[in-house]
Amino acid sequence: ISSFISSQVAAIFGTALITIIPAVQYSGIIDPVSSLQGMGAYIGQIYPATYFVTIARGTFSKALNFNDLATSFIPLLIAIPVLTGMTVAFLKKQAA
Repeated sequence: ISSFISSQVAAIFGTALITIIPAVQYSGIIDPVSSLQGMGAYIGQIYPATYFVTIARGTFSKALNFNDLATSFIPLLIAIPVLTGMTVAFLKKQAA
């Protein structure tokens, strides 16, 4: 966000809008991802927070072990290099 917006305060608010609000709406915190329809269902399936919520609920509420949650870790492991690559690609070079 800060690569596209010049003000730090605006970047903080932009980050909240782009990350926190969709994470709450589409990750299954309020409504199950299986009940979402259309574009909301697609966003819920590709958003990494969905898999984090599954891992957190499985770990703390259901006492599931790593093998039970392994399929939820795969999307998170894919998201790490993708988001890091996007960050490097969009980062503006600073003068020395």
